Amino acid sequence: MNTDQIDQESGSGFARFTQAAERYCLGLSNPAMRKYALQYLTFLQSKAQGSYEEEPKNGRASSFDCVLIRSYLTKLFRDTVGKSGAA
Repeated sequence: MNTDQIDQESGSGFARFTQAAERYCLGLSNPAMRKYALQYLTFLQSKAQGSYEEEPKNGRASSFDCVLIRSYLTKLFRDTVGKSGAA
């Protein structure tokens, strides 16, 4: 597999992750949870692009809710972006 194929697969995985994660985040009815989820989504997107961004703080969302959000988005990230980068 050449680097162009890896780049295309990586971009495709990134796009799938972003679409699925945005649907999840915007589907949260609690505004504090939605805000945290969108911040965590941005954090993971930066990570995928090789940038370092500090992990967001809980803000007004409960710690338990934040753990669930992080867990879901991290698994989604690994399942879409993580696999596509492996040759």
